[in-house]
Amino acid sequence: MSFAIDGLSWIENWRMPNGGQSYVVPFPTLRPSTIVFHGEEEFTYGHYGIHLGQADVLTFLGDESQVITGHFIDCRIDSPTRNTIEHHTWSPSSGRHLRIPPGIAHAFDGLERIHTLNTYDCYLPAEDQIDKTSWNPDSDVINVPIDADPLEVALFQPNSKAASERWYRLLAKQQYNAISANSEEYPLTMDVSFDDGQSRRIKLRKVNAKKRNPHPDIEPIVGIDGLQWRAHPILWSGPNSGFVPLTDAAPMYFIDHGTDRYTHDAYGIHLTQEDRLTFLGPPDHTVRAHFVDLREGSPTLHATVSVDFTPSAGRYLAIPAGVAHAFDGLERVFTVNKPQSYVKAENDGIDTINGNDVLDWPLDQRPFPVLTPLTVPASETFYQQRAALQQELVSRPPATGTPAVLMIDGPDGQPVKIAVRKKVAAGAHPPTNAGVDTKERALRKA
Repeated sequence: MSFAIDGLSWIENWRMPNGGQSYVVPFPTLRPSTIVFHGEEEFTYGHYGIHLGQADVLTFLGDESQVITGHFIDCRIDSPTRNTIEHHTWSPSSGRHLRIPPGIAHAFDGLERIHTLNTYDCYLPAEDQIDKTSWNPDSDVINVPIDADPLEVALFQPNSKAASERWYRLLAKQQYNAISANSEEYPLTMDVSFDDGQSRRIKLRKVNAKKRNPHPDIEPIVGIDGLQWRAHPILWSGPNSGFVPLTDAAPMYFIDHGTDRYTHDAYGIHLTQEDRLTFLGPPDHTVRAHFVDLREGSPTLHATVSVDFTPSAGRYLAIPAGVAHAFDGLERVFTVNKPQSYVKAENDGIDTINGNDVLDWPLDQRPFPVLTPLTVPASETFYQQRAALQQELVSRPPATGTPAVLMIDGPDGQPVKIAVRKKVAAGAHPPTNAGVDTKERALRKA
């Protein structure tokens, strides 16, 4: 699919094969991101949105047979394609993302049952634009009627200076504090002209004091100490739609489990991280989780628990390091993980990473081991180093799939880990535009 608007583009996501139809899609950055959910009923925004200081980077997750329609107008005053309008249709895919540069108005139809992962880029005004910009960092969105004439819409000067990493950290803190305390829905922002000829940008918010996350702040899973569900903060945009900010300064990845039956044949065990899993998928789909506590000194050592749950963007599952876990029925589900890492001692660097922090333990193997997970929270420097290593990894095509890591007895009788990796054949990466139906209409100002 090609676009007429300059800079509007599809970009392929780096994906590591994870067996069958499944892929792991990493985002090696400490920047915040957002999960957007749209409910189950027909969803349309009804107006365009324009950001002046943000490029949306959107991965659409859902049923690949569903059709999404996107509407775009180039509202950048200096763009060679200003006033261009176009409309496209496509289907969700974990294999690519849509990049919408600042200043391009956009709206979507057909987002019901779709989750959107926005790993956005931020921009600040250039030095010569600081006194002239109409950008509002507290509410960087301008809404335009969906039936606006592309030749008559207001044009804007978007920000052009890439934001620093410090800006992203300040933004993450502001987002978390603001959304946690918010009792209003996402605002509608419009430029309004008054009778005296003056123009003002007004923000309309619907008070939503009774709309709360349906999940409790903390919901322990009885039987294993520290295993629990935790609620995400949500900024509601409608009765069943909203935004979930992911603000922890840690690299993130998600797993696309495909549509074929997906069941683990072994427990996965981490000794240096707490998984924080958000499950996105049909709300009537049931997943079963199995857990075993393998932590030395735990009050629930070797306790086993199984629970059923349904996917929801409103909460995440916190699995302490040393708790083995396996899942049944993850097909049609996308799992987002922004894990908390642990190191051997304070100020430990990336050298504590042994390449792959996971052990696979066959579901029927007994007796269960007793393991010693790490307990010192990793530093920001650690996460920066981990992100840098992951950035280097994704700079080249994947050579192997995700490994199976087994614990066996070594020659001296001591347990050792071995990793079994399956090579990825050259050209095996499937095309990401498969099944995309494109329809477009472009209007350029004469």
